[in-house]
Amino acid sequence: MAQNSLLRIFFCLLLGLTVVVGSLYDDFDDFDLEDSVDPTARLLLAEHARASNVSLQWGPYRSNLYLGIRPRGLPKTFLSGLMWYNVDNYQNIHKIRHSCEQGDEMQGYGWDRYDVRDGGRQVIHDIGHDVDIYTEFVKDGGSSWGLRVRGVPKNKDAKTAMVFYFGTEGIARSKLLNNFDLKGFTDDVQYGGYIGGLGNFKLTVTRGPESNRAPANDHAVAISRPAERTHVRSVTVDGSTIWRARDYYLKIMQDFVQKMQGVYPVEQLPSAAHLFNLNDAPDEGNLHFVQRNFVGEFQFDVLFEDVDGESMNSAKLTGLLDSAISTFDDRYAKVFAHSEPFDSHEYVSFGKSLVSNLLGGIGYFHGSGLVDMSDSAYDDEEYEDFWVDRGPANVVETEPSELFSAVPSRPFFPRGFYWDEGFHLIPIIRWDPDLAVEIMKSWFNLADAEGWIAREQILGHEARSKVPPEFQTQYPNYANPPTLMLAMSAFVDAVESHTIPEGISVPVGDDMPQQFINFPDTSARNAYLHSPALARAALKSLYPSLRTHFNWFRRTQSADIRSWHNADTPRPASWTEGYRWRGRTPDHCLTSGLDDYPRARQPHPAEMHVDLMAWVGAMTSAMIKVGKFTGAPETDITRYEQILAGVKGNLEEMHWNEDAGAYCDLRWDPETEGRTHECHEGYATLLPFMMGLVPVDKVGKIVRGLRDPDRLWSNFGIRSLSKRDPAFGQGENYWRGSIWINMNYMVLGALKSYYEQSDGMTEEDVGMIADAYKRLRVNLVSNVHKQWEATGFAWEQYEQETGNAKGVKHFLGWTSLVAVIMSMPEVLE
Repeated sequence: MAQNSLLRIFFCLLLGLTVVVGSLYDDFDDFDLEDSVDPTARLLLAEHARASNVSLQWGPYRSNLYLGIRPRGLPKTFLSGLMWYNVDNYQNIHKIRHSCEQGDEMQGYGWDRYDVRDGGRQVIHDIGHDVDIYTEFVKDGGSSWGLRVRGVPKNKDAKTAMVFYFGTEGIARSKLLNNFDLKGFTDDVQYGGYIGGLGNFKLTVTRGPESNRAPANDHAVAISRPAERTHVRSVTVDGSTIWRARDYYLKIMQDFVQKMQGVYPVEQLPSAAHLFNLNDAPDEGNLHFVQRNFVGEFQFDVLFEDVDGESMNSAKLTGLLDSAISTFDDRYAKVFAHSEPFDSHEYVSFGKSLVSNLLGGIGYFHGSGLVDMSDSAYDDEEYEDFWVDRGPANVVETEPSELFSAVPSRPFFPRGFYWDEGFHLIPIIRWDPDLAVEIMKSWFNLADAEGWIAREQILGHEARSKVPPEFQTQYPNYANPPTLMLAMSAFVDAVESHTIPEGISVPVGDDMPQQFINFPDTSARNAYLHSPALARAALKSLYPSLRTHFNWFRRTQSADIRSWHNADTPRPASWTEGYRWRGRTPDHCLTSGLDDYPRARQPHPAEMHVDLMAWVGAMTSAMIKVGKFTGAPETDITRYEQILAGVKGNLEEMHWNEDAGAYCDLRWDPETEGRTHECHEGYATLLPFMMGLVPVDKVGKIVRGLRDPDRLWSNFGIRSLSKRDPAFGQGENYWRGSIWINMNYMVLGALKSYYEQSDGMTEEDVGMIADAYKRLRVNLVSNVHKQWEATGFAWEQYEQETGNAKGVKHFLGWTSLVAVIMSMPEVLE
């Protein structure tokens, strides 16, 4: 402990030097945002944002629910949701469906066709309640929408309770419009209300077709509460707790059951189909429940109308749904044209589901986060044993913020994850480039003044309810793989490679706003592709935030090369380009995204992480591309190029291990008082290859290791860790052998890229790359599809020996990259 105290004192004395060193990571000229976008482009961006927001205003943006509709950008206004359960017995209410849960008995669920701007269809195969639920959602003009709910029980006489609810708070209000009837309603149920920022609305829950059947009225309770009627209940609750509608509903049911138990002996209680229903009490309130209990197949609609906008009715809903499905199919065939051997109807349907579920998982989140603002949280971890004593925490609840983002998994990770989101955006950029920019803007709007973006966005009480307390707090010196920069780079590639259709142009001039509204493809889906000037203006407005974030990333994750350098080791190519993840412990490096991937057993401030070096290289390459595209200052481009050269140089001088044939971490060796290689062949050592940072003369050696079945190659994809590694399959076995789709996608991309720049390679190496690409693509897709067919789900990871599904199910974040892989060429030529 005395040694640690001395080290702490020494560290404090070096604070002044740290400030100087820190400036090495911020040595860019000042940038004036106001001058970055010209007035005409700024006006065009504003009009595009307006048009885009209209088509994105409403959606199933409560990603954690099986179905929950809310508006984007209006956090304290309107929330809705759907609940159901089988009422053939008294027990099933205990497993009422509402939020997506990992343990729910499902044979699969998700959107088979869905577009964020139009809508689509979701199918939920609920084994536990003996029913298939179909939710079909469409929008009309942005301000009105319709939801159709259909149920098909396995048993034609099964009884199902369906509950739709909505709540209003803040600058919104609502009330029942029907004349009150204690026995329930034989007609459609209608509510009226107002949402600040949107205006007056009417919400209708229809009776549905005549074929709907109700439970028989076989008890005295049915006299006052006929089963064939629609029943409603309104209650007043704290607006910030509307998300707990399930709890409020169950409390209503519990109170009524207790009342009935005081009236009837157990053997004379009404059946579950009559016991579990709402006592009509449409009092003034801000949380409204509407319930129908059905026998056999059923259907009803929920129609939301902007009183001053487009009308909505059941016939219109049907037409819009047919149009949305047809439009989706046509667009998918164009955007994700499958290559052999995955061009059959079976695989195309599979791909549509993957993309639809990625899009259907996009959510709008709002609320405060928890951040440790203590001195220790800002500690640069420059003293030995930093991971043992981090000092007292000072967890602060932040001001509320908002995020529009896809999620990794609706049942298990229904929130924004920084390093997942870059992978999510790869298919989204193909499908809807303008949507991708909306998401990227939302993420970078979260950056604080220093450029920090929390790696996990747990915003508000509802989000925190799904996260163990020990993982809720974020730390302002913790980073994550900067995949959002990869997405930025992919967006620039998409714009620059796009061929603008003949006759298409974005107008400018005095009449520009009105002309823009009439611009072809005014869905705002492809406006950036059709107008590189508009895309350039959008990224130019983001560029200052990107640069600040880039500087924060390098500064906070930098490694002190010079202080720990041993004179007996080679001089590095750069004294600044060395990096190590903050927040590491002996067993985990959660910030790396690779969690339990093996590192040096003892964390030390002298260590350097090869995967982080590769990420910085990729991030810098993206900044060069974005900078050139937006016309950033030439001094910025020059500085990025210097940084990239330093990264590549130090990868060769410091991280390459010839004996291992791999780029390795560096650990501190107390015996030699110098750095030495810590080699664990796997995803971390492959990242320089994945990022295109490897010189041609080393590619062959890396690919040979990648193709070796005793090391990384399997029949189902590239293993996360070599079979030869002592840690293979040990401990938690999370990133210690299992196959992950995001990393395999990057390996495929690297193989394709190196094949296309194969000058200087031997003919044997070129052929080996082509063979590895072809076989890996087939192995990946075939296995993910096989497990999808067997389980009904896409999964977080896959077992390396059998290909079996592992980890979190309904993992339709980066596993949806399989749709992109199926559209990649079958062979390299």
